[in-house]
Amino acid sequence: MKRKLLAIILSSILTAGVLGGCGEKSGTPDSTAKTEKEAEEVTIRLGVMTNYADQYLAVVGKNKGFFEKNGINLELTEYAAGINTVDAVTTGQADIGFLADYAAVNRIGNSQDDTNLRIIANFSTGVDSKLYVNPDKVSSLSDLAGQGVITLPGTVWDYWNAKTLDAGNVPVEDRQILNVDSAQDALSVMTSGQGVAFWANGTNATKMKEAGMEPLVTMEDLGLEVDLYYLSSTDYIENHPDDIKKFLKAVKETEEWLVENKEEAAQILEDEINIPKEQSLDNFESIEYSVSLKQHTLDHFNEVKAWAVEEGRFDKDYNALDFFDTTVIKELYPDEVDF
Repeated sequence: MKRKLLAIILSSILTAGVLGGCGEKSGTPDSTAKTEKEAEEVTIRLGVMTNYADQYLAVVGKNKGFFEKNGINLELTEYAAGINTVDAVTTGQADIGFLADYAAVNRIGNSQDDTNLRIIANFSTGVDSKLYVNPDKVSSLSDLAGQGVITLPGTVWDYWNAKTLDAGNVPVEDRQILNVDSAQDALSVMTSGQGVAFWANGTNATKMKEAGMEPLVTMEDLGLEVDLYYLSSTDYIENHPDDIKKFLKAVKETEEWLVENKEEAAQILEDEINIPKEQSLDNFESIEYSVSLKQHTLDHFNEVKAWAVEEGRFDKDYNALDFFDTTVIKELYPDEVDF
């Protein structure tokens, strides 16, 4: 009887040991896989401009999982303007930032001898902004003479406003430019009556309309377009080329999905950051999406730069090619780079 009982106990112990061993083996791959996934995933700190195209792409891409799919934990920080996102890059608070064409031309021009900023991709070209005016004070571009036209200094608004006033044949001595720090401040200046005109799109355009402002002209009316760039530092590009590849791949996949799914993308923006759906759909139709660095991008940059040099926006000219880094994008999408 004792021998039989001992045999049963030993059998139970052995069975438990075998089952325990099986449980351990089945859990190990899951644990290892999780560890490997965490090791592969990289955090990229992206600076975006509030209520602008770069933010829209990032929000849609995160929502649809394109960044996660490419092994990126994307951390977004909003700023009032693109120049603030690259300030964050230069101070180590962000890995990648964004600038519109004139803002990039001007920023590089005024820091060309010591800047570590480099343009790594053009991600869209658009004509999606409209000039909103106080209809009680402005009915034509010539009416802007002697009245407050609002800009975010150092940004693409400087360029747009100059071209707008040129189109209205407004004499230099009659040009009154009002500086603000953000689009929200621009709205306040418009509603106070101090300012009468501001270029806007997206939520900013919606707020202008709600405040009684009306669109007077579009970018297309004035022959304007805007290229939008991603920028990073020379150190980050050198030390994290694979991370940049993952980022650009996720952006391209987001853009390709958005073009085919505009209704859903617009709904995502309305749900997540309160951009009216119809406003987003209108914007999407005015934007050409492309992760690239084409010759026409360089030509446009040089065209804007030539204007800035002539206007004395910085002390000396520079070679634009010194501030484009095509290394990563050329390896990733060689057909999308031709300079």
